[in-house]
Amino acid sequence: MEKVVAFGTSSGGTLALCLGFDVPKPVKAILSLYGAVDFSNPLWKNNPLPELKAILPDTLTSDFLNRVYTEFPVPTDSFVSLEGQTDLSTSSQSNDQGERKEGPPKPNFSLPRDAFAFTHLANGTILDAIYPKGDVKSFDPLLNLSPSFPPTYIVHGMEDTMVPIELNKRLYAGLQENGVECGMIEVPGEGHTFAAKMEVGSRTWDLQREGFEFLDSVLRR
Repeated sequence: MEKVVAFGTSSGGTLALCLGFDVPKPVKAILSLYGAVDFSNPLWKNNPLPELKAILPDTLTSDFLNRVYTEFPVPTDSFVSLEGQTDLSTSSQSNDQGERKEGPPKPNFSLPRDAFAFTHLANGTILDAIYPKGDVKSFDPLLNLSPSFPPTYIVHGMEDTMVPIELNKRLYAGLQENGVECGMIEVPGEGHTFAAKMEVGSRTWDLQREGFEFLDSVLRR
């Protein structure tokens, strides 16, 4: 198992990056699409998202949200993903030919897990909610860079408001400072979780492919 790479989008990108440090055997290479990083940045304490706040029901209460702490068995997944959720107006989209295409499932606000996640994301309080200790070094890739960090490629949308591209620019700069083989592509016109709705053959598709070509080049050595 010498040729294992890690890839993820959004929080999955963060998890992929976390396989580059504090593990018995780091992966061979990493590709992160708009993964969240730089958790000591003040932005994580105050980054409300109006586009998400607009779809929150007025009926949500603290008591209901806090049911996530007492649910049994403890929920470990959800039918809803953040992929494609930056446009929450509809669960389906039209392509350039006018054909309808089903989008990702929308949050079910009758479930405490969905309500909790989207409320804290909308209010910019997600980090305090899920990790109130505040010691972020154990899971922040930016604070764990070293010359031995695996080759890493970053893909990020230039219009991302949920995880602003500046955070990953800092990661990219840190990788370069440590002499890590790395690359970064900035995707024009794209926000967070664009991978869920990109069209094969589009400019976005072609740009993000550079990350996979990077992984391939490392594996072929």
